[in-house]
Formats: sequence, C-alpha cells, structure tokens
Amino acid sequence: MIKQFNKDINSDYFSELYDFRGQWDVPSRCGLKIVKKDEKSIVIATELYAENPGTSVTNFCAPLATQICRDFAINHDSMVFIVHTPDAKSKLTFLNENFFQVSFKWDGSKFIDPCWEQLDKARVDEMLGIALKS
Repeated sequence: MIKQFNKDINSDYFSELYDFRGQWDVPSRCGLKIVKKDEKSIVIATELYAENPGTSVTNFCAPLATQICRDFAINHDSMVFIVHTPDAKSKLTFLNENFFQVSFKWDGSKFIDPCWEQLDKARVDEMLGIALKS
C-alpha cells in the first residue's frame, strides 16, 4: 500500500491514480490522464517509480492499454496511448522526463506488438491543449 505520494512528479500529465493487475496479476499503479479530443481519447500512463508496488508501465504497456480501454469504455480504434516517465532527478539520462506514443496492433480482444515513438513535451502539450508556458 502506498503511504505517501511523491509530490515532485509533474501532475500536469495525470489526474488520478490507476490501480491495475500487472504481470502475474501483481497489484500495480500508475498515474492516469484521459483527455477526449477530436473523437480521440488521449491516454497518458505515468510511471510512478517507487510509488508503484508492482509492474512498470513501460514493461506492461500493451496489457495496460487493454485494461484501460475496458475499464473506461474507450474504443480501441480511437485511443492514443502515451507513456510518460517523469524526471527522477538523477544523473542517469534514461531517468530524465520522456514521453512515448505507443501504437499497437489489435488482435480482436487485446493490444499486441507495441511500437514506440518518442515525443517531445511541447508536442504532448499541444495534443492535450495545454497552453505552453513562456
């Protein structure tokens, strides 16, 4: 159970905590933001690092995207899925803030074969309709 949430994680990219069944049904958690725009549902799943007791978003994106579609009644054809890894304030560059749009194939019942494309923060803000900060 998460006792205290890390307030340093940028909450512009999630509006709720989402509990999901990770690999081997391990209880897991991510930040979640869903924005409906232009007949699309933009879904951002934010990695929570230490606040996630189970499977990481990046290692479970296809099953996670399938669960989110089912739980929120999102049509799989209209979903834009973005994985957000917030800045972990580390010297390691792979722990810097990153955004990836992940495309999938639909096999009739679930997402498979993730294909990752890195996005910059300005593009994500544009997709969400967030005013750029000057």
